[in-house]
This record gives sequence, structure tokens and C-alpha cells, in this order.
Amino acid sequence: MQGSMTGKIVIITGGARGLGKTMAEYMAREGAAVWVTSRKGPQPSAQEAAKPGEVREVRLEITDESSVRDLFLAADEAYGRVDVLVNNAGVGVFKSVVDTTLEEWEWIMKTNLTGLFLCTKEAFKRMQTQGGGRIINIASVSGYIPIQENGAYGASKYAVRGFSDILNEEGKHHNIRISTVSPGAVWTEIWDGREGFDPADMLKPEDVAETVLDIARRPLHVRIDEVKILPPKGVL
Repeated sequence: MQGSMTGKIVIITGGARGLGKTMAEYMAREGAAVWVTSRKGPQPSAQEAAKPGEVREVRLEITDESSVRDLFLAADEAYGRVDVLVNNAGVGVFKSVVDTTLEEWEWIMKTNLTGLFLCTKEAFKRMQTQGGGRIINIASVSGYIPIQENGAYGASKYAVRGFSDILNEEGKHHNIRISTVSPGAVWTEIWDGREGFDPADMLKPEDVAETVLDIARRPLHVRIDEVKILPPKGVL
């Protein structure tokens, strides 16, 4: 298979369903070999390597440093490089600050921020030695627009944007490019059955996937720091 991502090795966290799954399909359609992570996939290994144009699911506990290390060591064995990391895994609890428990706060921060840090650290080390790469962090409109009942989730996404800016400073001398993609509301299965939400007022997963693919396939002399993607009416 020949495409704009042929020969590229891509890891997408939280890619087994929803937006992550759509991004993986777009990357594979362009020839990339794609690993998507979930808590239920098989242990990552060379035997689970995806071929060009293929998506394979592998296990990752994103808040567990040893699990993250195992993933990237398996990528070393299977591929010998990582060209693109998409940090997509994320969770949210949408409550007022006073109603948010410490347990909920820590769960969101560990998944959305600490997990992203752990994966980025491992990918960054490999990209330094291989001559470059791209890290694409999926943030949110909540990371730059204050939204009520969004304290923990919004704070985690604000932090992702700031962390990404610092990474770009550290990566610019190693040909490593970090992009933050901040979508508004995206219609996925999590909205099924919830009243008051119209798919016509939201982005489609394909809208975000096309943008992420466009960033991933750009040559490394092109730096794209941030992209904001909003639904037609802006913030819901």
C-alpha cells in the first residue's frame, strides 16, 4: 500500500473506539502501521505488530509507568522506531468544582495529564535518537475557554496545552514537533441517549481525524503548534 503515511509507525492512545478509532483508520488508510491502545488489548509484542495499512489493538494502562515502558519497548522490538504518537486517551467528570471529589480530580489528572506525560517521555526519547518525529496531543475547547461544571477536565486540558508549548521548545533542536488539537464537542457513541444534544450541532469524528492526519503526514520542517476545531455554533 502506498499513501502519504506509508512507512510510518503510529501509536494512538485510547484508540480502540470513538475518535481514536477513526483517527487510526485514517492513518492506516494512508499506509501507516498503527497500534491503538486500550486496557483490554493483548500485551504489546513484536508478534502483535501491525503491517502497513493495518490497525492493531494492544494493551496499555496509561497511568502505570511500567505498562507505558512495556509498550514502547515492544515498539522498539516490533518496529525499531515511532514516527507519530497521538495522545488521545482521556476521561472526564462534568461537575461543579465543589461537587468534584478528590478521587475524581486525581483520576482525571492521572489519565489526561500524567498518562500523556509518561507516553510523551518515552516517545520523545526515541525520537531524539532517530532524528525526529511528531507528537499530537488531543486537548479540548475546554482547555482555552472557561466552561462551567468543567473544572477538573478543563484544568487538565489547559495543562496539556501548556505542557505542549514547553515540549516544542525542548524538541525544536531534535526535529521533534508537538501539536495540540483542541476540538469542540464531537458526536460519538457517548452521546447516545442523552437529551438536548443534536449531532447536527457537533463535529464528526472524521472532522478531527482529517486534521490529525494532515498534521501527521507533514514533513518535519513544518511546525504546527495548535489547531482549534469548533462545531458550527461554537461552544455548545
